[in-house]
Amino acid sequence: MSIRSRVRFPFAFLCLAASLAVLVGAACGDDDGGGDGGGTPTGGSPGGGGDLGDVEVLGIWGGDPELPSFEATVAPWEQETGGSVNFTGTRDITSILTTRVSGGDPPDVAIPAEIGLFKQFASEGELTPLSDCPGLEQKIRDEYPQSFIDLGTVDGELYGFFMKADTKATVFYNPAFFTENGYEPLADPSTFDDLIALSDEIKNGGVVPPWSMGMEAGAGSGFPGSDWIQQLVLNDAGEDVYDGLIDGTVPWTDPQVKAAWENFGQIALTDGYTVQGSAEVINATNFQDAVFPPFQTPPTAAMVYLGAFAGGFITEQFPDAVAGEDFDFFGFPGGKVTGGANIVYAFNNDETTCSFLNALAGAEAQQIWVERGGFTSLNSNVDLSAYPDEIARKAAQQLLEAEVFRFDLDDAIGGATQTAIFSGVTGYLQDPGSLDSILQQIDAAQGGQ
Repeated sequence: MSIRSRVRFPFAFLCLAASLAVLVGAACGDDDGGGDGGGTPTGGSPGGGGDLGDVEVLGIWGGDPELPSFEATVAPWEQETGGSVNFTGTRDITSILTTRVSGGDPPDVAIPAEIGLFKQFASEGELTPLSDCPGLEQKIRDEYPQSFIDLGTVDGELYGFFMKADTKATVFYNPAFFTENGYEPLADPSTFDDLIALSDEIKNGGVVPPWSMGMEAGAGSGFPGSDWIQQLVLNDAGEDVYDGLIDGTVPWTDPQVKAAWENFGQIALTDGYTVQGSAEVINATNFQDAVFPPFQTPPTAAMVYLGAFAGGFITEQFPDAVAGEDFDFFGFPGGKVTGGANIVYAFNNDETTCSFLNALAGAEAQQIWVERGGFTSLNSNVDLSAYPDEIARKAAQQLLEAEVFRFDLDDAIGGATQTAIFSGVTGYLQDPGSLDSILQQIDAAQGGQ
């Protein structure tokens, strides 16, 4: 194929990057059904209408198997149009994009995994609205969830669309263990009080503790706790508080935010709730190792909360485990979803750029990656049967049906604030009485960014 890729990959720990990395272990599917509802890969001229030129794309995918899967996804567009993709993959995409845009030399298309810079570029007039590419805006409005259309809209104009998404609203459990002991996974609608009731039921049953939990993740230690807290903020305090934490208009000392931390503490610190048994052990337990207790023989815990990427950990550790039978998840109570996704946006409306965007947004192209594994599409025309297992399929369905979706909170803020949140989580578990001081420190870190 004619795609040309360069890789710049100075790796630093990012929770989302970890999520993306572990998802890719899924097996390939063999369903070649689906389609994009009749959209043409060339974005405006069926049959191609002549060779196109190069499109320069800056993204985050630099290694195996993500880069080969991206190449496979865009290969049909290249073959049909004669165009070629000049792709650079780098985890340092934010700083490179900032430098190139400020220097007047942006790529044609960017595909990062955060939206802060996207909103900045759109507000500053650096981006091309999707309406400038024939058929593209309507394709997105017809085929993508409204919550993601809203996220791609700045000042009333749609500038971006999302692909390769991930959900963190997933509580994993062992279906056989639940059935044997008469426990019922939570179903929508449910609340945090329902989660506490289920936890108490399992604890009082005396077979195993309800939860497994681990905070250790190297430089990102504490992030699993921040995932708990962000879900609790979104579900219980609401979108305005969540968004306010990101833009700094809501302080971390806000009573509703403090309540989310305390609810997380109720799960982590209630006697008999975790197999780890103490804050010290929770903080010392690697987050990946914490996934395994519910699926051991016999199980030593009933549930673990982590993003859908935990399915990859489980299948790697227990190769014979069948998704949907030996392990499954139910949605985090409240129904709202946090997670991550790559946003696609453009800096021009050249014919080649628009053609490429139309192809990449379509179900036909994205289903190629879906079938290869490690990819969740937000295009509603992708056939759910194309996903390689039940967990991947359920995660896609959860994202497609979510009425409210928000990007991972600490990833959306980043910098010193993210560091303060992570260290605050481990500090809070060690000394719950220090919560007020911890929240003040996070506010101070955000004020200094």
